[in-house]
Amino acid sequence: MNWWREAFPIETDDAIVHTGELLGDRRRLRILMALVDGQSWPAGDLARHAGIQPATASYHLEQLVAGGLLLVIAQGRHRYYRLASPAVAELLERLAAVSGPAPVRSLRGAGQRDALRYGRTCYSHLAGRLGVAWCQSWVDGGQVHPVDQGFTVTERGQRTLSLAGIEVAAGTFIPQHAIDWTERVPHFAGGLAKTVAERLLTVGWIERGPVPRSIRVTGSGQVGLTKFGICIPDEVVVSP
Repeated sequence: MNWWREAFPIETDDAIVHTGELLGDRRRLRILMALVDGQSWPAGDLARHAGIQPATASYHLEQLVAGGLLLVIAQGRHRYYRLASPAVAELLERLAAVSGPAPVRSLRGAGQRDALRYGRTCYSHLAGRLGVAWCQSWVDGGQVHPVDQGFTVTERGQRTLSLAGIEVAAGTFIPQHAIDWTERVPHFAGGLAKTVAERLLTVGWIERGPVPRSIRVTGSGQVGLTKFGICIPDEVVVSP
């Protein structure tokens, strides 16, 4: 077992334990999960989301920044917080996936769960049933070709992207988000996936839902996304 100690020295153990301790606090975890969509939030909004006092939030934010999970961005007198990298978002989604579904005890909770399962943003790209449907539809339709750790855009995909006003070269690489938190299968990630999600919001084919991070398809999106090569999933039925 010496190879293990050489590859992962005691300092690595300490770093993993420290990260686990940061994630093991419910208040810090709620702060992190609020930022999984890739946006930046001020401390006051994060405090309200986590249900804690501003002074308490400041302490936890300092811990998360020091632990390398958050970045703080200063703009004049204001400070905004965001996840340190897409790897942090993927870590949180992986943890959510292996943790299994949380029990739902109310109709409101069921509605929030199902809204996030249908469609949501994950570090600014699409996730949930909608994100998975986009990925699978493009694999089946030939817009992308699977390769190691992701996909490459085909000439057909290049033409499809142009329908939304996005011009890329054939062969452009799209990384694969390892596993979707709710659907347990991969979906698109990376810069191009983010660009597509932002463009679909801009043209009004998708919109933000009432639940933070949730995404839903609009009336015009029913037509537009179909032309865009996406087999639109049925709405999730709200049930406790």
